[in-house]
Parts: sequence; C-alpha cells; structure tokens
Amino acid sequence: MKQISVLFIFICTQLISFGQEKPQVKIKFSVLYATYDFVRQLSAYYPDSEYKKVFKNSAFNNEKYKQLLQQFDTLRLTETVPFHEYPKGQKLPLSTSDIMSKNLISSNSLNEFKTKMFGIIPSSELLAFANIMDEFKTVYLATIYNPNKEKFEQKVAELIKYVENTSLDDYFQTGLAFYHTAWDNAIIFEIAVIPSINKNGFTASAFMNNAASEIQIDFKEYDILFSVLMHEIYHIQYNEETLAFKKKMAEWFKKNPSKNSQYAYLLLNEVLATALGNGYVYEQINKQLDEYDWYNNKYINLMAKKLYPTVKEYIMKNKSLDKAFIDKYISIYDTSFADWTNELNHILTYRYILVDEPAHFDFFLINYPQVSAAYMEDRIDLLSLSRLKETPVTKIIIVSNHNSNKLNEIKTQFSALHKWNFDPNQEFIITFDLKDKTKLIIVNAIKTSPNDLLIKQFENGRIH
Repeated sequence: MKQISVLFIFICTQLISFGQEKPQVKIKFSVLYATYDFVRQLSAYYPDSEYKKVFKNSAFNNEKYKQLLQQFDTLRLTETVPFHEYPKGQKLPLSTSDIMSKNLISSNSLNEFKTKMFGIIPSSELLAFANIMDEFKTVYLATIYNPNKEKFEQKVAELIKYVENTSLDDYFQTGLAFYHTAWDNAIIFEIAVIPSINKNGFTASAFMNNAASEIQIDFKEYDILFSVLMHEIYHIQYNEETLAFKKKMAEWFKKNPSKNSQYAYLLLNEVLATALGNGYVYEQINKQLDEYDWYNNKYINLMAKKLYPTVKEYIMKNKSLDKAFIDKYISIYDTSFADWTNELNHILTYRYILVDEPAHFDFFLINYPQVSAAYMEDRIDLLSLSRLKETPVTKIIIVSNHNSNKLNEIKTQFSALHKWNFDPNQEFIITFDLKDKTKLIIVNAIKTSPNDLLIKQFENGRIH
C-alpha cells in the first residue's frame, strides 16, 4: 500500500515483465502512499494499533501533529461516480479516493501528486492533504520506515524474486477464464508494498490496476504473500467482468428464492478472491491447503473454505461462473450461515447511512470500521431517501430533529413500512426486512444521543 521515494534508496522498484503476451507486474515501495496509510492508521476513526502506540511514545506526539491529525479527519476527499448501467455494488464506482491512492503510488514527489490530482478534488482539500502528508512523511520515516529499512528492503527483494519464479501467468489466466473477464497485457499491475509493524496479520487492497499490501517485518511466508497478491488481482478481474455477464449474474441472485441471497451476493467478491487466491493458488504452490485462516474475517474465511471444493471443481473442469455455481453458493450460505444476517459485523460491512447530524456517523465509524461498501449522507430528504432505497445494502436512518416529519417521509418510501405505526415522541430503534432482501434500521432519538441508543440496543452486536 505504498509509494516511491526519490530521496532515499532506490529500493525495490522493479518491473517483473513477462512480455506483452503475459501480464506485467510492478512491485514497488511508495513513501507517499506509505505516509498516507500511516496517517489513516493514526486517525481517531481507526482502532488502536501498533502505529498509534509508536506515535504516542514518540517525540512527534505534540500539539502540532495532533492538530494535523484532527484536520485530516475533517477533510472531504471522497466522491464517487457510479457506473449506472451496472448492477448496484457489482462495479466499483469511479472514486476520488482510489484515484488519489493510484496517484500517490505513481508519483515521485508531492508536487507531481498535486499536479495529477488538481481538479479531481477541491484545491483547498488537496493542499491541506498535501501539507499533512509533507509534515507526516518525516514522522513516518523516523518512527516506522528507517528503523525497519534494512529488513524491509530485503523482504521486498525476496518477494520480487519469488514472484519472478512463480507461475503468475497461469494463475492470472485461471482467474480470467473463471470470471469471464478479458484483459490487455499492455496494462501493468502496479503493486505497492509497505512495511507493517502490526503483529496480527496484514492488510491488502485493490483498486483500478493497483494493489497495495503490507509486509510484516519478520514475515517469511512468501507463498502466503503471493497468494494475497493474487487475491487482490482476482478482485480486479471480478470488477472488470463484462456488463452483460454482471447483469446475468445479478438476475441469478435476484430470482433465487432464498431470503439471504442479497447478503450472500454482497459477500461474493471477497469469498471468490479468497477461495481462488488463498485457497487454490496456495494449494498449487504447496501441494496442500493452508490449514489456518485464509482471511481475517470470519464470514469471508468460513464461506471461502466451504465454497472451495466447488471453486476447485470448476477450475479443474475449465468451467466459468454460471447459474449452477451461484445456486450452490447461495445454498451453502443458507445451510451453514443463515444466522449471519442478524450479525452487525456482517451486515454493516455493506451499508448506507442517513443522518441529520454528521456526529451520528461516529458509532459506525468507530465500532464497525471494516466496510466493503459504504455510503453516508448527512441529510434526510426525499432525494437521499430515494438513493438509499435503490441501494441493496443495509440501510440505517438516524432521526434526531423534526422527527415526525422525517419519520412520515421515511414511511412513504418503503412498502414494508406502510402498516407501521410509530410515536415520533418515543425513542426507539426498529429493524425491518425489505423487499430487496436487506435490512432497514431506523433510530428515533429525542433526548438520548443516537450513539447511546445504538450502544444499548446493539451491545451484543446482533439484530434482536
């Protein structure tokens, strides 16, 4: 998840080129992206981590940097433009945050980054962000990078060598065939790697033609690292499935009679990437499956392991995703994991939140920071309700003023609420099952803060 620096060390930037007949992968360290990732982990909205401990115990833990972190949390850097013809959630929208990450990785300086980003996000936000990055690059180098520089450089060099000697092309083609995806090998995958001091696993992400991954300083299992990189590549292949196929697959889920089919659908991308990357690729390399967890999320991990025999069968028979596969997948969800739709850690991974006060987002940002699809609006009106209604994810509406008018407006938007009788002067949290097979949670706050209502209602992390 990192970027490239000019000042110190021509480190690990290498193009693993297989020629135009094979995919090209560029693995690199990016100090700009690494600094951005570092600052995000220091955010008030991120859970406690080794990074926060290191910063807290450093000479940089002073008012200047604390104020910069507070400013970072107020920046509005993310806007998205959806691809309207695609089924909701099945084609990543064009996101300013993804463009920003991509440009952090590809830029050799903040000036180059600012030039690339100018006009994409407001200049006031861009300049504030660049200033924070400039200030915190020194902090990042002093506290994280330089103390681990020698070990990290060795790790990246070893990873590059490992990838060069592994059949990436075969695994890449396996994914293309399975997903019904076309690819132009002139497009280079740019993978940013950064050192991680966290002791419990590491994170990775995929966006556009980029992937970003942490590398723990003492981590030696390059087979697992390679599987993780393939996992991220499979995400990109899933995202690039054709419009025609994505529409067909959406119909398979929509017409399946299971009441759980939508939440199974939302889980599909991660489950397939895990089954393919952490299951199939790992097994091909090691001639046996990884006996430990494949993913640090119980829903993705357990579903991927249950689905893996079906995935492997399709690969062995050179079969692509089809209706029979999707029906089998939903059946596995129904048989083994139907109760997951009552667990907030699962259903809040995909959410659309409407509030009338921005502070009301905090409960979700702090207690449920892991998201795969998240939409937030600090307004409740017919337009925002219409967008919420059309998005097949968990829906949360928090009302704290003009309660009667807003609750009546909400009621008119959902057929499941037509017989609902409510007292606008009574505090409550109520959950509905909607026609699109997702849940709607309505919070009506009068004197108690929504945060306190939510903590009390969901203290065990389940829908009652």
